[in-house]
This record gives sequence, C-alpha cells and structure tokens, in this order.
Amino acid sequence: TSGSCIRHGAVSIGCVKISGSQITVVGYQAGRSVTTSELVAIGYQAGYTNTTGFDNTFVGAQAGRLNRNGGDNTFMGTESGENNTTGYDNAFFGEESGTLNTTGYENTFIGEDAGFSNTTGYKNVFVGNEAGISADVGYRNVAVGSEAMSDVDDGHHNTSIGDSSAIDIGDGIYNTMIGAAAGVATEWADYNTFVGSMSGWDNNRTNSTTNANRNTYVGHLSGASNREGQDNAGFGAFSGYGRAQSGVDFAGNTNRNRTTFFGAAAIAAQNDVITMGYFSYNEGQYAIGIGNEGDMQNAVGTIGMGYQFATTDASDSSVVIGNQSSISQRNVVGIGNKVSISNLNGIAIGSLASTAGDQGIALGAESSVTAENSVAIGYGTSVTTSNEVYLGNAATTNIGGTVNWTALSDGRFKDDVKENVPGLDFINTLRPVTYKYDPEKIASHRGENSSLNFDDKKEVVYTGFIAQEVEKAANQLNYDFSGVKVPENTDTDMYGIRYAEFVAPLVQAVQELDAKVKKLEQMLETKDQLLQEKELEITALSDQQKQINLILKRLQMLEGDQINEVMSGQQTTKISSNQ
Repeated sequence: TSGSCIRHGAVSIGCVKISGSQITVVGYQAGRSVTTSELVAIGYQAGYTNTTGFDNTFVGAQAGRLNRNGGDNTFMGTESGENNTTGYDNAFFGEESGTLNTTGYENTFIGEDAGFSNTTGYKNVFVGNEAGISADVGYRNVAVGSEAMSDVDDGHHNTSIGDSSAIDIGDGIYNTMIGAAAGVATEWADYNTFVGSMSGWDNNRTNSTTNANRNTYVGHLSGASNREGQDNAGFGAFSGYGRAQSGVDFAGNTNRNRTTFFGAAAIAAQNDVITMGYFSYNEGQYAIGIGNEGDMQNAVGTIGMGYQFATTDASDSSVVIGNQSSISQRNVVGIGNKVSISNLNGIAIGSLASTAGDQGIALGAESSVTAENSVAIGYGTSVTTSNEVYLGNAATTNIGGTVNWTALSDGRFKDDVKENVPGLDFINTLRPVTYKYDPEKIASHRGENSSLNFDDKKEVVYTGFIAQEVEKAANQLNYDFSGVKVPENTDTDMYGIRYAEFVAPLVQAVQELDAKVKKLEQMLETKDQLLQEKELEITALSDQQKQINLILKRLQMLEGDQINEVMSGQQTTKISSNQ
C-alpha cells in the first residue's frame, strides 16, 4: 500500500507510510516505516521505525518506537520498549516498561518503569512498579513487587518477590529473596536465600565481593544484622544475631559465620553454633542448643537440650539434656528433668539429680552428691562426704553380681607396710549379733524420699556387728581399723562397716591360734619323749628286777642245799666258811 494521512476535522488520527499485510496502526506516525506483516501499533509513534519486525504489538505513545526488526514483541504503555531494536519475544506492560531495551530478548516486564534500563539482558521477568528499573545486562532474573530487584547489573539467576526485595542485587547470582525488603543491601553476594520481610536486611552491606555468600534466612528480620558472615541458616521471625528492639528495629553482630538457628527470636551469638527453639540463645562456639528459651552462654563445644536449659561461660565441653536443667562448670554431663551440676567433671543423670562436688557422679532420680570425687547411685541416694561411693537407698535389700568384688591390692603401690594387725585381742572383743533395719528412720536421717515401700526391707534379718562397738574395740587396742566407716557429718551421714576388712584381723587371729596350737603340740611331743624315756627306764628296771629275782631264786636254791648239808652233819665247818 502507499502512505496516507487520516484526519477527523482538525485532529490527525494517523499519518503512515506502510507496505505490508495484516497491519493495524492507530496514531500519529505509528508504524510509519513498517514493511513486514502482522503488526499492531497504536499510539503516537508506536512502532515508528519498525521495518522488518513481525508479529509485534505496540500500544502506547512511542511504544516500540525504535524497533526495526525485532519480532514477537508486545509493548503496552507509553514509551514501553521504546528503544528496542532487535530484541525479540519480549512482553512489556506499563509506562516506560523496558524503555531502554535494545537487543534483550524473551523478557517480561509488567509495571510502570519495570525493566526500564534493561538493554541487553535476556529472559528476565520484572513485575511491579519500578521492578528491575535499573537492570541493564543481567539475565534470567525474576523480580515481583514494587522496586523489587530494581538494580541488577551483571547479576543472573536471581529471584525476588516482595516490595523492594533484592533492590540492590547488582552482580549477585543465584540469590532468592522473598518478602518486603528482603535482602535489600545485597549487591555482590551469591547463593543467598532470604524469605520473609526484611530478612537478610544488611547482608553484603559493605559491598564486598568475597563475603556474605550462601546464607539462608527465613522469617521476618531473620539474619537482619549480618553483613559479612556467610554459610549461615536461620529460620524464624526475629531470629538472627541479636534481640530485635521492635518490629522493624534490630541489633546484633554483623559478621557471623557457619551458624544455624531455628525458632522465633532464636539467636546465634557466636560463629559455628546451632540453636533451635523459640527465644533460644547460643553464644558458645561449636555448641549446640535445642529447646524453647534455651540459654547457651559462652560454653565452647557444649550440647544443651530441653526447655529453658541453662549454662554459664564456664560450661565448656559439657552436655545438659532435660527440662530446665542447668550446668555451671566444664566437662560435665547432666541428663534429666531439672538436673543441676555446679562442679567440674560431674555427672548427674535422673530427674532432679544434682552434683556440687568436683568429679561427683549422681545416677538416679533425686540423687545428689555434694562432695568431691564421690558417687551416688540409686533413687534419692545422696553422698555428702568426699571420696565415697554409695549404692542403693533405704529400701534396697540386695546388691550383687556374678563375681566377687575386686579391690586393688598391688604391692607396687603400697607404702609404709607394717605387720601390726591385732588378732585374737581384737576378734575376742567383738559382739556378733542379728538385727533388722528401720528403713523409715534411715530415709529420714539421710533426707531421702520416705514414700518408698519398705515392707521387704523391714522383714530381712541381718547378721553382723554394730559399727560403734567395733570402733570402740579398735580404739581400745589403738588399732586404726579401716573396717569402720565413721561419718564426717553425723547429722546427715551414717556409720558403716566394711566386712571384707575383717579378713586381715581374722587371718591374724587364726595365725595366733595356730602358733599356740603348734606350741602345745611341741609340748605334748616333748612329754611323749619323756614318757618314752621313762618307759625305757622302767623296762630296764624291770629287766634288772627280773635278774635280781633270778639271782635271789638261785641264792635260795643254794641256801637250801647248804641247809641240807648242815643237817646231814657233813663238812659243817667248810660250809660255814663258804657261807
């Protein structure tokens, strides 16, 4: 066709010089130079220089004005896509949307000044008043919201949704910021994800190209104060690095790294920490805190779990688990409801279990240790003296195992060894008895729970000694006997006996008895020898007596013969002389 001008009275409806088909132009100089087909140009100079561009729709004064051969574009709004030349597959809706776009392609800009400064950027989506207004060459970005991602330079693959979200994203890449003013300061940082109004507010505020990367914050004001820290993950409204002063005011450290915090108002107050729970707090590096209102002070490397668990700055390298449990020293383990540990290297396990002496161990609900290097095992069991181990409570009737208890007895570690253990003198003063315990009285004396069932304990008949009597017997002999446990505090502790210690004096007593027996045996043996000697003497005397008797008998015989001779009157003188 040829050029023509259309007037309605004094008003020019349009004046065009066109050649092509399927063309609709309305407005002064709209589509003035078109030579191709399928063009809709409505408005003053809309599609003014379009020549070979096809399938374009330009609506608004100077919309697509400089487009020459870019095709498949839709520009609606005054100066929308005005400077587009070869860009294609673009959709701009709104006054001055995509105004400076030249060769950028496959962009979608919706809103006044949306994508205004985009020149060569491609595959961007900007929706909202001034969304992406200062973007120029960035690509594959998505921004939805008034002023969302308004300043993108070389940044790409960023997503922002919300009023002013990612407003200054600059050269950042692969960032996602959702929520009003989310990540407003991020310009050079990468791989961040902020979800929630004002989340990641100060991230990359210093515009450094080497920090503030790989952070994830979810929740209103989450991670708001962090500027340079990176590799953080936070979830929860007002969670971050300091307590929020109000709904929009915040405080906190600006350079936290490798932190993880979950929960509304959860605070990570040190690098390399994990805190989870509403209003939880963690200041201990390498520490883990889990529980609503959990309080992890500067306890390095500690693990805390439970509602309102509490630590101190001195609680390094410890574990506390349980509702309202607390620890105040390092190298401790506390597990159970309201467990309390206030000593070094302590262990308390069980509801209300507690230790207050260094190296103390309390195992069992309501068990307690208040002295150093002591152990209490059993429900309600307590130890108040140092270097003591106590098993069971007032209701315990038996403690056993498959083998006997082994006690250290290595001569290499014994000094001042003396053979001064009394035997019979000590043993003979002891009074063996049988007896029953009064468990209620024991529980009351030790401050243990008296609600236990003591029926079985009351019926047991025991055999043994009375500790006080044994102590008295030893003292009378000036014997420092280790078999009696004398309480340091008689108001809370009790006398005890270590029956295994009686082995030594019993052995000594046996040895003494053995010595006496041997002496008696020796005496008997001597007597036996004497008897044998006397028997020999008696035998010898008996033999002598026999010889004497024989001699006497012979003499008698001789005497008889002589008498006969006298009587016969023969040799009287000779016989008389011989006699």
